[in-house]
Amino acid sequence: MSRYWEYPIYLIPHGGGYASIVDPHAEADVVPTQMLVVYTESEVAVQFMSEFGMADTPRMLFNDREFSWLLQSLRAPVTDVAFDPSPLGDKIEARWQVAVRELLDDHLTADYSPWNYPVYAIAQATGFVSIDGAGNKGEPLTILGLFTSPDKAKGYLEAADESGELCRLTNLDEARIFLAALTEQIAAVALDPIIERDQRIAKHCFPLKTLLNKYLVRDE
Repeated sequence: MSRYWEYPIYLIPHGGGYASIVDPHAEADVVPTQMLVVYTESEVAVQFMSEFGMADTPRMLFNDREFSWLLQSLRAPVTDVAFDPSPLGDKIEARWQVAVRELLDDHLTADYSPWNYPVYAIAQATGFVSIDGAGNKGEPLTILGLFTSPDKAKGYLEAADESGELCRLTNLDEARIFLAALTEQIAAVALDPIIERDQRIAKHCFPLKTLLNKYLVRDE
């Protein structure tokens, strides 16, 4: 079966993890496998929670990257995923049941980016918002600033008393093309830099070569 869902999708929080159901086809003399419950419509997810007296709210996943992380964290006996099981009664009637491994290998696009998308660069008259730094031997380096939300980008501009135009990067491919075009100008990328005591700093900084060669890559 080909992939049919669109994001966001919805998980059911339960007991510190997420709701799963026992596979009705499991053999009686072995530990039964379980299927993670995934809904493609928020209304049906809420209906499921209401049926079983769950007071929490569904958790939304917005892309393959978030879904892949969640699936890779699963452990036995949760080995499968049930998409859109019946929210009422004791019948499962899932729209699609698929093994976690098959889902990861055949239906999700791997994305090793060290941030969620979209991210934002800020274009200015002379280039993009960046931080001046120094290498191991004291050589000057230019570090591009990337921001994980428009509010953080605008907050940075306000603190710096500068202006600029936000450039939205919506996925891995756009980020890779953008950063690859700047290899002659920047040495690294700072995530969500801030201004503190007149100093431009960032908690997370990634060498550009590492990003392009290790994180912003597609599996063949």
